[in-house]
Amino acid sequence: MAEALNLLTVLAAPRLYEQWCTQAPAEELHTVLQSRMEALSVFCAKAWGSPDAERFRAAAPRVRMLAESLAAAPSGNLMNPVWNAQARECLDAMGVPAPPGGWEAFEGLPPQEE
Repeated sequence: MAEALNLLTVLAAPRLYEQWCTQAPAEELHTVLQSRMEALSVFCAKAWGSPDAERFRAAAPRVRMLAESLAAAPSGNLMNPVWNAQARECLDAMGVPAPPGGWEAFEGLPPQEE
């Protein structure tokens, strides 16, 4: 699920998402995006047993809408500004606040020092 949540964060941040979209052919990336959001949707709907389960279940309808929107898009389509907004709504419903400066300016977390 961590990969799906990370990808949701990337999708919420246009600069990060634009970079992500250059990593492989569009059809391949669309498949990855669609499958991870579908898996996250299923996870949210069935979440239980942790302090975060209620937030995930509450976010499930929004995550489902995003997964369905991705599934309905042509396989080579990676750009839809609605997806950015939907990803932000999903994160907000999960209790993930917008980063300082907002999602438009977010370019990822700083590297962790060891």
